[in-house]
Amino acid sequence: MEILPVVMIPAAIMLPPILITALVLRYRRMRAEMRYRFLLELAESGTPLPTELPGEATPRNGDFRRALVLLSGGIGLAMMLVALPFDFPKGHRLGELWGLGILPVALGLGYLATWYMTRRGSAHG
Repeated sequence: MEILPVVMIPAAIMLPPILITALVLRYRRMRAEMRYRFLLELAESGTPLPTELPGEATPRNGDFRRALVLLSGGIGLAMMLVALPFDFPKGHRLGELWGLGILPVALGLGYLATWYMTRRGSAHG
């Protein structure tokens, strides 16, 4: 009977984020289908399509936002791993895994560089 908590607790923790992600993706897909259906009906009726088609607005500073999220997430992950007092069975501490935060930090730095280069390139011409 010891296997039940080992399986149920992680399942109970992981199920809500998975369900929320599935609901958000389903909502986005339904919204895109409605938009495409509307555009198809406009095209079939012979009405001239507007110059700016209805669609999702793309954020102007998308790379900057991604960079900030990844940088803060990576730094937070590293700090959390260092601060947790858990030990592994062979005497290693969980804090030794702080390097897992380096990957999101590196990705965030890459997005930050991309944002800076595109901003700088658009200012020159």
